[in-house]
Amino acid sequence: MAKPTNPAVLLAWGDDLLLIEEAVDSLAKGLVAVGMGGPDRVRLKAEGRGSGNGSAVLADLAQRLATGGLFGGGTLAVVAGAGRLSATKELRAGVAAALANIAPGNAVALIDQRARRPNLKGARPEGPGELGLLVQDVGGAVVNCISPGPGELASWILQRAQAAAREIAGDAAKEIAERLGAEVREPDLDRSGMRMTAAIELEKLMLAVPTGAISVRAVDALVADRGIGSLFAFADAIVARSGPLAAKHLGRAISEPGPMVVSTLHRKFRDLAQIHGAVVEDGRPLAQVAREIGMHEYPAGKLAEAARRWSGREIADAITGLVELDAISKGDGERAWGPALTRWSATRIG
Repeated sequence: MAKPTNPAVLLAWGDDLLLIEEAVDSLAKGLVAVGMGGPDRVRLKAEGRGSGNGSAVLADLAQRLATGGLFGGGTLAVVAGAGRLSATKELRAGVAAALANIAPGNAVALIDQRARRPNLKGARPEGPGELGLLVQDVGGAVVNCISPGPGELASWILQRAQAAAREIAGDAAKEIAERLGAEVREPDLDRSGMRMTAAIELEKLMLAVPTGAISVRAVDALVADRGIGSLFAFADAIVARSGPLAAKHLGRAISEPGPMVVSTLHRKFRDLAQIHGAVVEDGRPLAQVAREIGMHEYPAGKLAEAARRWSGREIADAITGLVELDAISKGDGERAWGPALTRWSATRIG
């Protein structure tokens, strides 16, 4: 027999800031829709600085949920870092008791941001875990809030526009994603705010283009290219030996602080050298090498594809060139940073 739906309990698991915010807003609106009134939001912190210990936070949460409002208004407790509350058997029992004793008009949104995209450091998130089971046991909602991986943000932008009864060209949606860095397959790129930023940019475009489809020309004119995404994209283009893509991102790379650009390139070529030596030259299994260097297998596979376009000597020469480029980026020498980066890039691609 299916458990009854409980509109007062939510678990939002994942790192996407917009999806978390919208899930909590939806919970609050749902309470109003079923006649519980608009609750006052109270924010609790279950982990991190100032959070105290899990037991204290849980006791505070249980008391707030069990106490009804004096004048009919309820409380929506939003608990950040809620994953900590499932760390021990005792804490899980406390969560179960708190969720089973929620006064009418009150609600709770548990936020577990530990899960990350598999392209970030760490394994693919398997699900909401023990906390999800506790929420499901009382009929609460468990919402996946994982941030978008490469290739996913553009389709989300198309759907977002459609939900607003607007149209955006496919190449325009892809261009937004690229400018936000969403297409970059970099292991430690923070993707948690990408949907939030994309939603803001889409709103801006819909205001600027009130009728008809939003074109890539409008995106070019109104959406800024985020530097960090462009840097990773520039490094990816050099490693892939793609002249057109490198040229597309070169201007942005030149405008960024030189040492940061060199550091990004050096890290990419260090990874390329490891993959080239182990996979291309030694013929070792990709999955094994990826585990050894702490990289997810997918980006490691992309690097292995790129590594086959290079000789070991060419990779070594590129890294040696980065030492000289680093000195130039820090003002050591008379040559300008922009021309130096351009020459180094052209040599690698050519």
